[in-house]
Amino acid sequence: MKPKRIVLTLIAALICLTGVFAAGQKDSSVVVTPKITLATADNTYGLSTDPELQGTITALIENKTGTKINPIIPPLASYTDKIATLVNSGDVPDLFVVAQAMTKIPTMVAREQILDLTEYIKNSPALSKLDPSLFADLQIDGKTYFVPYNYPKSKAIFIRKDLMEQYGVVLSSTPTTEEFRTEMKKFVGKGIIPFNFPKWVDNFQFFYNTFGAWGGVYMKDGKFIDGFQTSEMKEALSYLRQLYVDGSLNQEFITTENNDMREKTYTGQAASSIDYVTNYINYVQNTTAANKYTDMHLVYKIVGPRGEGGSLNESTQTAFVVSSKSKNPDAAVRVLETIVTDPEVYPAFFGIGVEGSHYTLDAQKNIVPTAKASNSGYKYTLNYLSDSFIAIDLDNLPFALSPALKLGLPKQIGHIRAMQANLGPNYAADVPVGVSVTYDRVAPSIKSTRESVATKIIMGSVSLEQGMSEYGNFWKSINGPKILDELNAVR
Repeated sequence: MKPKRIVLTLIAALICLTGVFAAGQKDSSVVVTPKITLATADNTYGLSTDPELQGTITALIENKTGTKINPIIPPLASYTDKIATLVNSGDVPDLFVVAQAMTKIPTMVAREQILDLTEYIKNSPALSKLDPSLFADLQIDGKTYFVPYNYPKSKAIFIRKDLMEQYGVVLSSTPTTEEFRTEMKKFVGKGIIPFNFPKWVDNFQFFYNTFGAWGGVYMKDGKFIDGFQTSEMKEALSYLRQLYVDGSLNQEFITTENNDMREKTYTGQAASSIDYVTNYINYVQNTTAANKYTDMHLVYKIVGPRGEGGSLNESTQTAFVVSSKSKNPDAAVRVLETIVTDPEVYPAFFGIGVEGSHYTLDAQKNIVPTAKASNSGYKYTLNYLSDSFIAIDLDNLPFALSPALKLGLPKQIGHIRAMQANLGPNYAADVPVGVSVTYDRVAPSIKSTRESVATKIIMGSVSLEQGMSEYGNFWKSINGPKILDELNAVR
């Protein structure tokens, strides 16, 4: 080869090598942004259904976490069905919220649908600082598969004080069954709903507690039993039937959505409703907004004939979980951690949205919804000031509190603390997963059947005896006695 050709060949090779090296340098500097899907109902995510406003929440989280997020935000009323469809189809979101967590998470663990988060929580600077008791009620074989985003939930009966005074209703926060029944009848026939109740009939556990009953399989005296087929449950259902016959219990509860139940109580169309104690602030805000402001009297529990009773203790009712099929679990946990513990993201996600998009502040620093937010159904909430994990200085908020809220927030905190001494039991996670394959498979059917039967008994479409016979036949059809034998065999 001629010297000139050799030189040209070497130069060409050098150029190629330089190009390869440069390309390598360029590739090594590329930052790959992880992508995840996030599913939650539209009563979070800035409390707005407007896609543009929801996009500001997405952008806030993406900027905080360096993660690209594909949000799935169905309406609250259809959220549970949407998630069930996604999970059962295999198209599971990386990160999603589970309602009725105490009953659903053990089933999802048994089906290997969600990720064990024990080590992730342990290694997270923020999540590892959360109170360990927050995870205690729903650990499975010592492992944690969820992260709650607020303190454990409990429910009480909220009664409008103005209507109590108007109709001479006198109740303590812990009345007896007879006191409650007698006093609530004073609202009957007054053109209002005495006790507005939602279609989610698992709320009847509030009254089951009064008679020492439990709606489901649970351990009693060291042995698993079916709580629906007990004398205590018959007492509880008989009492609820009395409230329905009296006209105290909403005659159309089976079709009543939570939002409708609350709205009627806010506006004085109903005297009372059953709700989370942490929603006390919502009643302060919304009765004020409806020009129907009143303080609310809370009934923590109704005391039964044997001195039993307790508030509806939902423990961890709603929580975040990560799909076991997620390709980016680290990113999913990072987003979870940010939503739950970041002092900027949490209020935006669960309470007030993003300043400048969802709201502005007037000269007095009052929150004023933007036109776009108002047109999308946005109604901000300040629940997070009392029930989130964020350390909040109420005296140094970026916005002003109304006089009613200044008075109401300490009351809400007081109610939350008072409930701790009046909590009912929660046995939902006591049944071990994987011990009875039959139970793991039919548990959702047991729940839906007992709730259906309870509804029919209370509304009078069947008698107590007929309803119990119907449930008994169902129990036999799923081989219920064998289920209990299997569960008790491992005690």
